[in-house]
Amino acid sequence: MVYRAIGLKGDDLENGVELTFVEFQEQAGQWDYEILQNETIAYTGAWREQLKNAGNLSLAGYHLLHTDYGHYIAGLLNQFIDRNNLHYKISLIAFPGYTLFNQGKSMQLGDVAAVAAITQLPVIGDFYSIDAALGGSPPVTSKILTQKLSLKEKDAGISSTVLFAFMAVLRWRQEYNVFASESGASKNSIGGGLWTGQEA
Repeated sequence: MVYRAIGLKGDDLENGVELTFVEFQEQAGQWDYEILQNETIAYTGAWREQLKNAGNLSLAGYHLLHTDYGHYIAGLLNQFIDRNNLHYKISLIAFPGYTLFNQGKSMQLGDVAAVAAITQLPVIGDFYSIDAALGGSPPVTSKILTQKLSLKEKDAGISSTVLFAFMAVLRWRQEYNVFASESGASKNSIGGGLWTGQEA
C-alpha cells in the first residue's frame, strides 16, 4: 500500500512552520518512505508575538487565536500544495498543532476542523489526548515509530514532520501509533482525531 501525507510542525518560533510531503510504502508489514518535498515558512513578526504570548490569553482570546491559527495554517498548506503542484496527490495531512504550556500542562493550539474545511483534505490532529487520558506523557520522539519506519540518519533534521505524517497514516489504518512502554499510559492507543474536509 502507498500513502502520501503532509506532516507539519510549527513549534519553533524562530524557524517557522515546517511542511514535509512524504510517500510511505507498506509491504508485508515492512515500511519504507521517501521525502518528496520539504519547506519551512517563517512566521511573520506579528504571528511570532501572538504565539509567544498565547499562554497569557483569556479563555475567549485563546479560542479566537485557536481558530485564527487554524485558518493561517490552512492557508500555508494551500500555498505549499499550489507551489509544488500536489493537487490530488495527498492522502492525509498531519497537524499536531502549536504546543502551549500552561501551569505544567500542554495544550495544542490550532483548529484542526478549520484546516480540513479550508484544504478540503482529511486532516488528523490531537494525537496525544487519548494517551494523556490513559495516564501517559509521550516522549518527544518515539523510538518505536523511528524503528518501525527505519528513519534514515540523513533525515534526522526533519524527523518530527516525517513521524507525524507516519502517525497520521497509522491512525488512518487504525493501528497503534502511541505506545504505553514509552509514555507510561495504561495501554497503547490509536491517537488522533480525523476531520475529513470533504464529502465521504
